[in-house]
Amino acid sequence: MKDKFIKKLKRSWLAIWIAFAAAALSTIGVLAAYTSVSSVKRVVSTQKGAGMLFSSNYLTTDENDLPRTITFSSMENSPCVTVNVCNYPQTLIKHNDKDITYTLTVELVDSNGNAVTGEETAKYSVEYNGEKKTFGSNSEIEFSLLKLMADDFNKHEFVLTFDKSQLTKSDIYMRVTATPTHQAELKPLSAKLGVIYINNNTSATWTGTFIDNANSPKDLDGFNYRLSGSGEGTVTLTWNTNYVDISPWFKNTYNLIISKDNSGIATATLKVNSAEKNQYDIQFYRTNGINSAEQWSDGNHTNITVTGTGFVSMSFTQSTATEN
Repeated sequence: MKDKFIKKLKRSWLAIWIAFAAAALSTIGVLAAYTSVSSVKRVVSTQKGAGMLFSSNYLTTDENDLPRTITFSSMENSPCVTVNVCNYPQTLIKHNDKDITYTLTVELVDSNGNAVTGEETAKYSVEYNGEKKTFGSNSEIEFSLLKLMADDFNKHEFVLTFDKSQLTKSDIYMRVTATPTHQAELKPLSAKLGVIYINNNTSATWTGTFIDNANSPKDLDGFNYRLSGSGEGTVTLTWNTNYVDISPWFKNTYNLIISKDNSGIATATLKVNSAEKNQYDIQFYRTNGINSAEQWSDGNHTNITVTGTGFVSMSFTQSTATEN
């Protein structure tokens, strides 16, 4: 009798254990499914893929080659622009898991892209890793076999020095291009950069525009928006949270205080001063799926609209002389 009771008890405990194991596996399956669904939430990127894992503070994948002027205070003695090239997005989300080998070329050109030659070219230079190169008769400088290692967040810095005496009237730019030599999925980065002094009589101005160059915003998982300008004042940034929301990284970095009305319109202000920083790149994440009516507002990708409603807008108020 005792043996039968023990056998029956063992069978009962075995059934209980099997039921418990099945429940645990079911829970794990549900957890795995939940984790999988959560992890597919889209994050911001320029074109889909690894392109953001080769980036720069000034260079972009835009192909319009429009000249960009960087402003300096009239008190600045050395008009130098430091251009970085990185193996990570400017938001430091992650770094490339492959080494990036690339060549950086710098050409001295006018605003139309024509080569600039002559004695004055010797007043312009580019320095990298302690090596300083000036422009010769070919109006081009090259740094080759550069490598961004995949072991960490890595960047290279190039210091562009302009001729101070030319800053109020010059039409000379440095066209900087970083071209990957092995990873076919990485796009070249480039920009045409110039400098100019501003003084107290110069009107301040700041503008905002999307810098993604996809044919349609529907091709993008998220969006990059650039504020740039000269002078000192306050930028008021507004976006429609029914479509996008601002990067938490940008919000936290610049201590933005955000307000939102009942219709989902969010607003924040940002103090700007081009003597300290003349460009802000902001990432916006989708809050809902892609809307079939999305389109660029114009050929310059200034905004994204859905039946006339814009995703992001900005306004600028210049500081007065009495403002602290």
